[in-house]
Amino acid sequence: MAATDSPNTPPSFRVIWPDEWRAPGVLSVPHSGRTFPPDFHEQASTSANLASLEDPFLDLLLPHVSHLGMPIVVAQFGRGYVDANRAASEWDQAMFNERLPKRLASDTGRVRAGLGTFPRYLPPRQPVNRRRLSLDQGLERWLTGYRPYHHMLRHLLRACRARFGYALLIDLHSMPQLPGERLPDLVVGDGFGRACSPAVPQTATRAAQAIGLSVSRNYPYAGGFITQNYGTPAQGFHALQLEFSRPLYMDEKTRALKPEGAYVTETLVAIIEQLSALEPGLLRPAPAAMAGEN
Repeated sequence: MAATDSPNTPPSFRVIWPDEWRAPGVLSVPHSGRTFPPDFHEQASTSANLASLEDPFLDLLLPHVSHLGMPIVVAQFGRGYVDANRAASEWDQAMFNERLPKRLASDTGRVRAGLGTFPRYLPPRQPVNRRRLSLDQGLERWLTGYRPYHHMLRHLLRACRARFGYALLIDLHSMPQLPGERLPDLVVGDGFGRACSPAVPQTATRAAQAIGLSVSRNYPYAGGFITQNYGTPAQGFHALQLEFSRPLYMDEKTRALKPEGAYVTETLVAIIEQLSALEPGLLRPAPAAMAGEN
């Protein structure tokens, strides 16, 4: 299933549906898309290495976890087109040839780094686009890529909570190894404790460590917009970002998948199974919180 508002634009996302919804959660993969509409390539810098913005090939590992009984939402559009893991209002005025409405223009740290709703730079500081965008171009990217993805996430999370009494959102990412710094195999991000019950990151950490992975919590990635926005544990929505080291599953120079990629799949399966087995009373919202939504 996918959604788009333009016949000339690729689908925003696809959903990998389980045979039966048995696990109380939703898996989100916002940065593995590799599809762009034709007019995007006319706008993009000819030398832009758009793949450097991706979380490469995580979507190729997903068929091995689909049996767990959880819907998986996978972005189809490349991150260079629009970034679903940013706030809808993190538009970078420097990217546009028109004055942005106040509700859209932003000066967050991510925007200043060139990684707002529409990425301005590829690593290290290479422009994504050869010229500034029009407001209409930005709106089309938002309407055809960003909005349908989040509409589906919200729909599934509400349906999950209605079905199970609470909802777990796992937002899946990968990280490059940085020069001079040895990162762990997995970073578990819970927004410094704000996005989910403490039992969620604790369980995920134990599951990964049992397989032999090194794990850190909230450093250097505490969770992006998806984790921070959808994680409202008082209302029964618990969000967790999982950031796997890319050398676990791919050669970063040749971009070839490794057989060791099974570690990522095995870890993800273990985390989902153990999170699904948590005592529901730890994760369900208080009746007063539910009443406050009405």
